[in-house]
Amino acid sequence: MQSTREYLPVNWVDGMKINKTHFIAQDNAFTYRQAHTVSSFLNEHNYGLLPVFDRHHTSAKLFLSLDNEQSVHLRIQRCRAISRGGYVMEFDTDTSLTGQQLSAAIPGLQVPFSELKDRSAFYYVILSIDPYERVPFGIADPKETPPRMPFTMPAYHLTLLSAQETSAISLGEFQVPVGKVVVEDQVVRLVDNYIPPCTAVNSHYELLEVHAGLEQFFGQMELYALQIIQKILQKKQDNELANAIHKICENLSLFTATEFTNFRLSYIYQPPVFMITAVTGMARLIKNTLDFYTGTSKDELISYCTEWCGVSQGELETAITTLCSYQYNHLDINDALEKVLRFTQIISALFSSLSRLEYIGKKKETGIFVKEQVLVPQTETAPVKKRRSFLAD
Repeated sequence: MQSTREYLPVNWVDGMKINKTHFIAQDNAFTYRQAHTVSSFLNEHNYGLLPVFDRHHTSAKLFLSLDNEQSVHLRIQRCRAISRGGYVMEFDTDTSLTGQQLSAAIPGLQVPFSELKDRSAFYYVILSIDPYERVPFGIADPKETPPRMPFTMPAYHLTLLSAQETSAISLGEFQVPVGKVVVEDQVVRLVDNYIPPCTAVNSHYELLEVHAGLEQFFGQMELYALQIIQKILQKKQDNELANAIHKICENLSLFTATEFTNFRLSYIYQPPVFMITAVTGMARLIKNTLDFYTGTSKDELISYCTEWCGVSQGELETAITTLCSYQYNHLDINDALEKVLRFTQIISALFSSLSRLEYIGKKKETGIFVKEQVLVPQTETAPVKKRRSFLAD
């Protein structure tokens, strides 16, 4: 269902003849008005899976399977999501029990798998709702004649859209991506790390893990920046590299003073884009501060930094500039997380090394540095086994 007309309330008049179509029309008008109101609070970055406040459950429990007929089958055991148009998709019963068979053929693959060699394509698995088509379900009351299923639920449909041809604005008000498949070298498989669009960070367990990791990263960066500034001031270091690094750390301290609090108290309840832009803001701050020294000590400063973080100059600059110029894609949140992961690991390694130096400006081969213990207890910094780690190894 790609578009909707306006559903108006029924004009009820005393003495009029009524039948079920009048009640259906009135219900359609209510559904339309409700969705229209809700959609006014939605945008391209805050629709998708809804939060579930029961820690024992997730917003979605979906099972995607493939068969040799080049079809994708979706089985939903639990799902709470909202489309861009404000329509709520809510399942609390296994679709295999309600009779909703959701399947879709992979478009453009009407050829044998043997002819797919060297081909590669990604497809979004799109769940669509038709709130104005009702599907009866439930257990009939044996005392009622004629027997009927007592309830209805909206009709749902499954489609696959090419990832290259799909954008946030190309999806209609009734669709939400719930998965992703890849066709590669005669094999069709699911993309395991795909994260569907989410209304908030606490809508998906992987986003909650990312939030916890980034919260730790912001806390460590605040600590590293303060340690470096203290050493520069205490040692009264006055050279171009020390002054430049002092300026970067000073700006980082001011940045984390605000963002760290927002991260801990607010961003877990906000759309994922807030969490991503917080890290993007740090990358832009570092880049702008480095650009202060263009034509003077910028090249020397970057060379010095790469020497201590164990990456090449190109890797450091790419990690920063890529994140600064990144355009967030709500349809593929994991793409943003991979760029954030690379940036945080490099920056964390750099400032961890700088915080242990006795003098800023000495070359690594001179060996003039002090091995100091991080002030945070080891039990708190020991990495928990997670899919992603945003701190240096």
